[in-house]
Amino acid sequence: MALKANLRHFLNEDGDALELTEQAKIIFKFLTKIVSSASEHIDQPLFNIDLQCNTRAVELSCRGGIKVRCSAIGMIEWYCDTCQACGTISNWQGSVWDKQERIIH
Repeated sequence: MALKANLRHFLNEDGDALELTEQAKIIFKFLTKIVSSASEHIDQPLFNIDLQCNTRAVELSCRGGIKVRCSAIGMIEWYCDTCQACGTISNWQGSVWDKQERIIH
């Protein structure tokens, strides 16, 4: 099953992280690491990021790596190269984890 995440659902009106349960904090940290890495390499079609799969319960840990691609509509797609974990992240643009270079005209 794919994890479809809207980054804004984890943030308040000021863009700060909401108070989250421990499990939600783990997922949020995982997603923001994906956003930071993906937004730095937005022009690459598919790439590995320096992040180990962390979407499963502790007793179901996975040692796989995460591969990422950014779609034309600004969606980040990710998947584990070992287990079946995968997902998308939307509404990440403009967050503090967005590392795209800004061009001022």
